[in-house]
Amino acid sequence: MSPEIVQKLLQAGKVAAQVRREGAAKLRIPGASALEVMDFCEKRIQQLGGQIAWAQMALNETAAHFCPDDEDKTVMKEGDVVKIDIGVHLDGYIADNAMTIEVGKANKHHDLIKAAQNALTAAIKLVEPGRQLWELGEAQYSEAEKMGFTTVKNLCGHTIGRYKVHDGISIPSYNNKDKTEIEEGWQIAIEPFVTNGRGLIKEKPPSTIFMLETERGVRSPHARKILEEVKPLQGLPFTTRWLTRKLGKGAVAFGLRELQQNGSVHAYPPLVEVANGLVSQFEHSMIVGKKTTVYTRHADDEW
Repeated sequence: MSPEIVQKLLQAGKVAAQVRREGAAKLRIPGASALEVMDFCEKRIQQLGGQIAWAQMALNETAAHFCPDDEDKTVMKEGDVVKIDIGVHLDGYIADNAMTIEVGKANKHHDLIKAAQNALTAAIKLVEPGRQLWELGEAQYSEAEKMGFTTVKNLCGHTIGRYKVHDGISIPSYNNKDKTEIEEGWQIAIEPFVTNGRGLIKEKPPSTIFMLETERGVRSPHARKILEEVKPLQGLPFTTRWLTRKLGKGAVAFGLRELQQNGSVHAYPPLVEVANGLVSQFEHSMIVGKKTTVYTRHADDEW
């Protein structure tokens, strides 16, 4: 990995960490609008010199993959458990980080949130070339179990590539016996999801998040216009309100339906804990070296 690429990753990480903190501070206030905060985060990424990879959030039993659309009226309520997940890229080199906060001042879910943070910290300490992936998973699970919770088994961390959110290798949050060894030069994101539920998630449509997987021929002008909008993203995710604000709700619904039917676009619905357990998440992304370089300053970064 060249010094130029490393610098892009480090800069993307600084922007992602700052936007994550600023967005979390807004979401912590009862009455805050999910739509307004996500709009703020996207604008803030660009103000700080980054390019938007994504800005997503998830409430309570929803673990991930939620973006408000233009008609979303969701506001934060006292005691809500809110995940904020920010991705920033520079020329396709992605930094990925997330955190969880509780809305208001009741502090009812401190242990659930702390367990996910501890799980992330424990896994980060193990990152080095030659370490087997199951060891990172075991470290995360053990920290969750210590505090009376469990990790979500069918969500995992991942390697990251240029314009690729998931670059082929999964990093478990429990001991899945995976003996794959971490390699120098990998970009990885570790993201334990911790729950007081069963530790499994399922999809809960409808989706407001999509990715262009392959470009196939389309019939309608609505689908063609969507392709024109999303092709420059080079495979990074997009959310429906980016399109509806330019093309209109009806045109986007019609065009996305065609693109899903012909396999061009894949939908990513919200992921919900199967027993409706509350879910917390923390995430950090790193470059693996002989000494691990972290995109954001994890050791002294105030979550």
